[in-house]
Amino acid sequence: MDSTGIIQFFLILLTIITTIGFAAITYYLAEISRVLNMAGSPQVPLPPAETLSPARKEPLIEPGAMGSLEEALGLISRKYGLESITLATTDGLLIASTKPGSEDDAARYSHLYLQGKLRGENGIELLGMSHRGETVIAITRSSAPLSDDQRNALEKDIQNTLQHWV
Repeated sequence: MDSTGIIQFFLILLTIITTIGFAAITYYLAEISRVLNMAGSPQVPLPPAETLSPARKEPLIEPGAMGSLEEALGLISRKYGLESITLATTDGLLIASTKPGSEDDAARYSHLYLQGKLRGENGIELLGMSHRGETVIAITRSSAPLSDDQRNALEKDIQNTLQHWV
């Protein structure tokens, strides 16, 4: 066998090895795809997100199980997908917040609430609720506005938390 025959032999061998390699890779990718499709969510239609009540989506908030008011507010914030919650008096005094340095927000948004403005810039919503004869203002920051059902459930969770901690 001369050098040309040896080169042809190795080229044929490389072609066969490459073809087998591509076939093996294709087979394993198909298997991975099949497994991922089986492990995916079931093909059962789910109702739209708006029809699910917040109480069904998330567990009930138990303020007594939390270590502090701020910890309870953090859980409420996660439950409703809020960036932060700040509680303030109508005088602008900070009660508690999930966001450090919220004293300025408490003063500023309490003033806006007293002027009758219930929304601020950057996804701020103001909720007023009565607690032991005083109005407490919840300053919520969110990337998406809350529905009426979510807002009512949020107020209830905040009031339950206030009952326990304040």
